[in-house]
Amino acid sequence: MVHFIRKFMIFLIGGFGYYGLEIIYRGYSHWTMFLTGGFAFLCLFLLFTANCPLPYWTRCITGAMIVTSIEFFVGIIVNKWLGWQVWDYSRLPHNLLGQICLSYSIIWLFLCIPIGYFSRLLNQKVLSRITIS
Repeated sequence: MVHFIRKFMIFLIGGFGYYGLEIIYRGYSHWTMFLTGGFAFLCLFLLFTANCPLPYWTRCITGAMIVTSIEFFVGIIVNKWLGWQVWDYSRLPHNLLGQICLSYSIIWLFLCIPIGYFSRLLNQKVLSRITIS
């Protein structure tokens, strides 16, 4: 049960964080971005808190690829299959089907730097102390 609560908290933090970033950057968001952000942060959290020998910069590059991949698959579902038109990057250079583009992948690369440190801090200072009596 503790494991589920920790993962759910991570998901909520990511969902609210992603949704909030979109509100700050674009002025609006969509409920699917809450779900996307929750899942993406959960993946990043696991990447940055895993006990593996990858250098930090490699984890950041991997994290950017993970978020970009998640955005691509979500974009295919919500924008192409369901036709909700949540976003469209087709006017930006180096885009793939209007769902992802190189410039946002680079932004995610740089965002992974503080996200990685935040994940470790969250894991050490907060989540490791959650217990159920």
